[in-house]
Amino acid sequence: MLPLFRRRKEWVRWVMLAVIVAIGMTTVLLFVDTPTGMRVGLGHREVASVAGQPITAGEFGRYYRQLYETYRQVYQLDRQDPNVVRQLGIEQQALNQLIRQYAAAYAARELGLQVPPDELRRTILQIFSNDGVFVGTEQYKQILQANNISVSEFEAAMQRDLLAEKLREVLTDGITVTEEELRQAFAETNQQVKVRYVVFDPESLTDVEVPEERLREFFETRQEDFREPEQRKVTLVSVYVRPTDVEVTEEDIAREMPQATEDEQVHARHILIRVEEGKEDEARRKAEDILRRLRSGENFERLAREYSEDPASAAKGGDLGFFGRGQMVPEFEQAAFALEPGEISGLVRSPFGFHIIQTLEKTRPGEAARRSQAEFNARLKKAAEQSREIAQQIAQEVRAGASLEDVAAKHSIEVFQTRFFSEAEGVPTAGAGRDFTRQIFAAQTGSLVGPYDAAGRFLLARVDEVKPSRIPPLEEIREQVIAQYRRQEADQLARDNAQAFFRAVTAEGKDFEAAAAESRLSLTTTDFFRKGVNIDDNLRFSPEVHDQAFSLQPGGVSTPVLVAGKYIVFQVVEKTPFDEEAFQAQRASIAEQLAQQKRTEFFNAYIQNIIENLRRENLILINQELVRDLTG
Repeated sequence: MLPLFRRRKEWVRWVMLAVIVAIGMTTVLLFVDTPTGMRVGLGHREVASVAGQPITAGEFGRYYRQLYETYRQVYQLDRQDPNVVRQLGIEQQALNQLIRQYAAAYAARELGLQVPPDELRRTILQIFSNDGVFVGTEQYKQILQANNISVSEFEAAMQRDLLAEKLREVLTDGITVTEEELRQAFAETNQQVKVRYVVFDPESLTDVEVPEERLREFFETRQEDFREPEQRKVTLVSVYVRPTDVEVTEEDIAREMPQATEDEQVHARHILIRVEEGKEDEARRKAEDILRRLRSGENFERLAREYSEDPASAAKGGDLGFFGRGQMVPEFEQAAFALEPGEISGLVRSPFGFHIIQTLEKTRPGEAARRSQAEFNARLKKAAEQSREIAQQIAQEVRAGASLEDVAAKHSIEVFQTRFFSEAEGVPTAGAGRDFTRQIFAAQTGSLVGPYDAAGRFLLARVDEVKPSRIPPLEEIREQVIAQYRRQEADQLARDNAQAFFRAVTAEGKDFEAAAAESRLSLTTTDFFRKGVNIDDNLRFSPEVHDQAFSLQPGGVSTPVLVAGKYIVFQVVEKTPFDEEAFQAQRASIAEQLAQQKRTEFFNAYIQNIIENLRRENLILINQELVRDLTG
């Protein structure tokens, strides 16, 4: 944040860059084109804490939104499959970066470094100035308020940045660069190499014989590779009191009014069917079948819990609560606001899949909108409290000897038994986090686990059956063992062939091209390339290829290199000479860049070590359930 703030530009640009970009977007909700397309409310709940210092949901939300926007623009996430977007782990990256910031500030304080109030004040005056003149306290507060960040939160973030910079200066000022490092850096940036190579692909060698004796020997020596993990089957009870079924007082509503807005709001629920690449028709058919069942009178909440592929809302029967304009993807927003209360939409296609939307309530701009939103939030909290109480009561009765099925029936709650699942798979129900799965796998058969808070829905699980981890007999998994045996044999054969080729052109002195022709291998010659770039589809970005290519002289041959499952042997064809004159001309700038790189690497390693120590001491705590709830 701080280096961005220190760029001396005109005041308007300061505000846009320093506040809008670095702190966050002008919304307190993470929704516009977010990975799941679902509304996410921010607040003062703790997403994590570092050495006792809390990272709030609001701060995490703004940071996540900023990072997501960067990815969205660079990688056009709106056009990507939602599963691909989730695999990027943007929420974890955002959280890790915040943890690094807090850890750096902690390390600085541990070394006795401080940021005097006058230094913090001067920095803020410099940022919020127009032609060197501070914009004024009121305008300063207004700018922060417009971006949904408090003065105290902003100034705490600035203080952390200043502490981190002081720590960096103390730790890295003495780091220098040697002459050898300078020359190597110049060569890697400016020299180019051309190579020719042959490929030994195990995939072309998989049709190998499988003698029964060798297969059994292979299986006996690698039995652990075929071990099946322990699996469990549980009976689940899901306790969820609908917000519309609870009563709230005027005092309850009044407590929620400060967080409510006067903008037009809609309260809706939905069922999401995601679209995998190349399976649009399949997803459409599934969504159309659900829509048909809804229109024939089946319960929306039950179908949402069973079929919706938005875990955060599925756990609540698809309920998204109230949201305003600009908080949903356009297709979703347009449909939700167009529906009358109680009306169900047709299929709505968004970047995340097919939605079926039901609008429950609508408010007009003004005080009535605030009250409706506040009343719903009060009902939501009261419903969660009642859900917890019922779940705790069920757990108490079951642990006292009652039947889970009987107690659930008394409360008119359905129970269902899961299929067998492993710990890695997780409990097959929406909202069940990894910690719930871990509790189930630590419990004894017949025991009850929970209540577990799954975003306001409380889960109870009775462990019914356990399939211990086992190694199946060979006959049961023969085809799997044969396939793995063939892959191993093919890999070994390809590696042996690559080694034999290498010996032929080095120890035996054969010509590279002649040896390739003798072995009936295709010979590929690359274009000139610099270190660190993608060479071609076979050699790719392989660090080992780059290292050997730039360390060998023309005519030199590499040892076999494994790249993307294939073995490569290459020969350096040509190498551009080291340009001494150009090196001397660039020497100063290279020295500065390389020193900065070394300082950054050292500082990053230092902070990572601090983080690892804090984790070992349990001084970094993360609420993964809240992270999932905020980001979907």
